[in-house]
Amino acid sequence: MPTPIVAATCPVPQCNLAPRDVEGLVADLATYVDAFGPDFSRKDQTAWAHRYLQGLVSAHPRKSIEPMALVHGFPIRSMQAFIGESPWRTAPLVQRHQQLVAQTLGEDDAVILVDESGMPKQGQHSAAVAHQYCGALGKLANCQVGVYLGYASRKGYTLLAGQLFVPEGWFADDHATVRDEVGMPDNVTFKTKPELAVDLVREVLTHKAVPARWLAADALYGDSPAFRDAIADVGLWYFTEVA
Repeated sequence: MPTPIVAATCPVPQCNLAPRDVEGLVADLATYVDAFGPDFSRKDQTAWAHRYLQGLVSAHPRKSIEPMALVHGFPIRSMQAFIGESPWRTAPLVQRHQQLVAQTLGEDDAVILVDESGMPKQGQHSAAVAHQYCGALGKLANCQVGVYLGYASRKGYTLLAGQLFVPEGWFADDHATVRDEVGMPDNVTFKTKPELAVDLVREVLTHKAVPARWLAADALYGDSPAFRDAIADVGLWYFTEVA
């Protein structure tokens, strides 16, 4: 696994939780998952979401399905089915998350942060995988890349939304078979990373999910006049790097 790159200006927060604090978080996690219950198609999906989150927040270093299921004694096939086959919509869950962010961290002058993140991949059959820049490795590599929105206020920070970036080569005729294999919807079209970011910001503001005044982004987005104009058009003040 690659070593995470953490800038000196943004150190990892110190954690000084006592055992009793951790025990209290068990109940907090259950309460948190229950808030999303109405957004799942079936009641059992809420239970599987709880188990999946237990795996993600555990101390086990490998966060893929099989290792997490084995450590916690969950049926591997059932957890795989929940993530890969069970029908549930992402949008209502994201909107519920954003409502919780507004309730706990929301401030009128908060900042929406735009950035990308890469996930190294070994094979060629994951959706949108390609040889492209991977920030986790600091170089060009075989990976998936997502465009993400963060949220920061005086009360804290978190993620708001994200979208997988699909490289233009994936829409070529020679990728038709693999598009079908990974289940890519037919209505997906090529969009640049700044275009994806604008779509995400517009969606957040359209739903009036969280209050915000500012948007910040690096040169990948700031170098796009269309991106800056679009952010101004939706009513945010922006602070971007320009190469």
